[in-house]
Amino acid sequence: MQLAQKNSVCEKIAAMIQSNRFSKGDRLPGERRLAELFGTSRNTIREALCNLETMGYVEIRRRSGCYVKNPQGRLSWEALRTGANSRMAGQLLEAFSVTVPGLVRRAAAHHTASDIDKLEHATARLGRAIVNRDMENVARQYIGFFLSVAETTGNDFLTLLLRELATAAEGLSIGGTGLSEVVVDALFASHVELINAIRTGNMKEAASLAESCIDTFSRLVLAD
Repeated sequence: MQLAQKNSVCEKIAAMIQSNRFSKGDRLPGERRLAELFGTSRNTIREALCNLETMGYVEIRRRSGCYVKNPQGRLSWEALRTGANSRMAGQLLEAFSVTVPGLVRRAAAHHTASDIDKLEHATARLGRAIVNRDMENVARQYIGFFLSVAETTGNDFLTLLLRELATAAEGLSIGGTGLSEVVVDALFASHVELINAIRTGNMKEAASLAESCIDTFSRLVLAD
């Protein structure tokens, strides 16, 4: 079974549950009927319903059927990863835009020579991805750079948060402008400037540059 197909069916059933057709406690149509509605197999429907149960949308009762538990589902990292779509991608990038400036301010205020060395290596990896025009790797290295920033703060909560965001970002599809429409030198230079701002302890400039980096990243991966 293709993961993308299962995720798509999950999204469609979730949307159906969230419509005015169903309330808490209502029984969903059977697997056969759902398979007909969404043009897929009963196995795919069964897998999708299991995912939706994990996400808090439904309760599966053996020999009885599938019932709506919470039309809005339950927030969890697993639910967010499973529900990867353009809306989730936008929310993920918004989470980066809110979190990253604070991270770099913290790194600019407290860092070591070893921290700067780690960030320079992360930027070198980003530079190689840019030169190779490997968009998926560019996205991975963008996020990896800021994960490295989180690790330099010495704050375990921030590090775990960025790791979760990085894991969620693995499902991002590249649908934006691509590298052909951006100034590659400026893209790389912004990261060099960011490291310099962190190195010199310029917290305000570091935060501003981080905002610029995330904005560029968003235009790269999100379609207009």
